[in-house]
Amino acid sequence: MIIMGSAQDIMQTFADKEIRVHFSVYDGWECRKAPSPATRDPTFLLSREVRGKKETVALLVSFDEEPSVTALAAVSAGFHGRNALKAQYLLVPQAADVSAIPKEVNVLSMTAFGFADGQLVWLTKKKNVKHYAQPEAPAKPAAATPACEPHAA
Repeated sequence: MIIMGSAQDIMQTFADKEIRVHFSVYDGWECRKAPSPATRDPTFLLSREVRGKKETVALLVSFDEEPSVTALAAVSAGFHGRNALKAQYLLVPQAADVSAIPKEVNVLSMTAFGFADGQLVWLTKKKNVKHYAQPEAPAKPAAATPACEPHAA
């Protein structure tokens, strides 16, 4: 008998790829799974050495349309004083409702998953491609260039 896995496995694989994009091993980040109190959302602790000091952040991955940060708060509660977390992150599918998320939690959007018409869809499949509005970046001043280039004859 061959066990093929589940949809949750592939979703977690894509979430792991997203984590590595934002917290690269080339930047010194080490990722370990933290015990998640009574939720199905995985929680991770990421750490690295910066100028001789250890920097640790907590990250919660949620595939819910309206994510909750209770697991993140529970993990963060164990870090106080000198060992306090540098930051807290929440990784969610695009178009998730993050209006109830506290301001101190940094929200990261997945590129592989998003919500369309209330359904979680895998955006890397061509039939599910959906373009989400991205926050506008400030325009960078461009160097002045002539309107037409002189032709060499």
